[in-house]
Amino acid sequence: MIYRTATTSDKDAVSRLVNSLCHFFVSEPNASPPKWLQESLTTAAFRKRFLDPEYFNVVAENETGILGYIAIKNGNHLYHLFVDEAHHGRGIAQGLWHYCKESLGINTCMVRSSLYAVPVYKRFGFVITGTVAYKDGVGFQTMNYIGSTPN
Repeated sequence: MIYRTATTSDKDAVSRLVNSLCHFFVSEPNASPPKWLQESLTTAAFRKRFLDPEYFNVVAENETGILGYIAIKNGNHLYHLFVDEAHHGRGIAQGLWHYCKESLGINTCMVRSSLYAVPVYKRFGFVITGTVAYKDGVGFQTMNYIGSTPN
């Protein structure tokens, strides 16, 4: 597995990947994501984030293509983390998270986790803060990571 900075040429593959996983974060089975969410997952939206210096975008790929994607905003907000469904449970998300932690020196971070991904973030050391919330049928749980600080 190769972890590398995403480029604008990755926008189509990343958009397809993330859109294929929408069923994991809408609260009603077979429901369409709300319009605001759909608009944030277009190729144009990914291109914009890939060019925005506030975001650190990384993809995980092998010989078959891009299998995972992570975006860290402002160095302390885990904005996106997605792994191809056929490759869940193989350590790709953990590899992406560790790549970003090392590259950015992350000691604290927050995420608005999909309800599906809460166990994954717990394994990474995130803790639940607050209660489950919903916006237009999308459930999320705010979580924080507070890593060890260097001596």
